[in-house]
Amino acid sequence: MRLNGDSGPGQDEPGSSGFHGGIRRFPLAAQPEIMRAAEKDDQYASFIHEACRDAFRHLFGTRIALAYQKEMKLLGQMLYYVLTTGSGQQTLGEEYCDIIQVAGPYGLSPTPARRALFILYQTAVPYIAERISTRAATQAVTFDESDEFFGDSHIHSPRMIDLPSSSQVETSTSVVSRLNDRLKRSWHRAIQRWPVVLPVAREVLQLVLRANLMLFYFEGFYYHISKRASGVRYVFIGKQLNQRPRYQILGVFLLIQLCILAAEGLRRSNLSSITSSIQQASIGSYQTSGDWHHGKSLLERYMREGNIC
Repeated sequence: MRLNGDSGPGQDEPGSSGFHGGIRRFPLAAQPEIMRAAEKDDQYASFIHEACRDAFRHLFGTRIALAYQKEMKLLGQMLYYVLTTGSGQQTLGEEYCDIIQVAGPYGLSPTPARRALFILYQTAVPYIAERISTRAATQAVTFDESDEFFGDSHIHSPRMIDLPSSSQVETSTSVVSRLNDRLKRSWHRAIQRWPVVLPVAREVLQLVLRANLMLFYFEGFYYHISKRASGVRYVFIGKQLNQRPRYQILGVFLLIQLCILAAEGLRRSNLSSITSSIQQASIGSYQTSGDWHHGKSLLERYMREGNIC
């Protein structure tokens, strides 16, 4: 440890700490410490979730508790992170691993706004995304069943999608009504396409999660996307060890895996484009041959009629 005026190891070097310009510099937390803290936090948050679920079941019954189990999970996570991170304290997992949250270029404690943003990204955003996906999938199934029963005429029916009638559109000149009409039509088109978009969205999300994990193994900053989006990272404040393990080799493996997945996706897209072009060519040749046979039959008929005359 060096005091004011003495140069010492930098902040990015593992296992280095000291006073630089009168400010104590702690080393960045290593990947095992961050992962262990996240595992502990998930465990303690699940305890609060189970307590909330039991209390809700005793108050409202088992059936209602099962219907709102996702909301109970959200409540448990919100309570855990609001009481710890939201109040400016360490979580139980962070305290167990001797790490604290820092943000910004100077490694200061996160501001209340940044902590609130992290809590929203960590708890509310996954819940909202799941709810929107479930609702869109349910409405898409409802529209498909309505298509089979009523036909295609119900798509333009005001009863099914609650769109204004033609007379109301002609008489209404307000900007709000036109905007509402466009939003409803856009939502309806998105719902119809959602069964096709959902598998692609899930695949893209998995690629984003793997890419974030790969970057974490290389740089050791952000284990969760919520921390990367909010800019919250960790420093180690415990007893220094001579060697702190790193996981760069796992990042190399994930990079290879992502390259293989990208090559497979390009191969499938090329195969689909080639298949579609072959189908279009075959359809065009079939139409050309049909036109040729039709012209030949007309010519033969004309020649027969000419001979008869």
